[in-house]
Amino acid sequence: MPASPEMREYFGIDRMAPAPDVRAWFDGLWRRQPFTEEAIAYFRTLRLEMGTVAEPLGGGYWFGDRGLVVLRGAQDEAAVHELAHAWWERERSARQAALLDLLRRLGNEAPAAGFERVAELARVYCHGIPTQLDPSSPTGFWRGMLAEENDHETFAGFCSGVMADAAQMPPDLRLFYRGLLETA
Repeated sequence: MPASPEMREYFGIDRMAPAPDVRAWFDGLWRRQPFTEEAIAYFRTLRLEMGTVAEPLGGGYWFGDRGLVVLRGAQDEAAVHELAHAWWERERSARQAALLDLLRRLGNEAPAAGFERVAELARVYCHGIPTQLDPSSPTGFWRGMLAEENDHETFAGFCSGVMADAAQMPPDLRLFYRGLLETA
């Protein structure tokens, strides 16, 4: 089917997957990933678009003003990430500062046993990546989510970083994912 304006602008494609195929793919995703019934019910109200359901291509966007998730292809990690953005949009006004405070703590403490992946993400989100050049940054490298106070990418990044498995998150982080993930 012809691509939406968002698909054309952000992915440069002229055709996208038909809506019934996209819905079927997302129905499968919701069986594969541990989202709660509440979250799935909310996700079903969103406009969901994919460039293709036949290739595991990464990349996606959340357009909060349009209730739209777009994915370039059929990749679970990208879908988990963009759906986490959609969920956080509803939660963030009351919890944004608390999430960034927790990120600051997690990024500066020794990792708790069993939560090494989250600790690694938190360190990068707090301190950036000196080898990832960013000419617009005052340091010359990407400074991390905390420097930008980017709670949206922090929330979505933790979620996709553990592939929606809240058991891989420390308990204080897991609380932010209640209602979204089954084990939170």
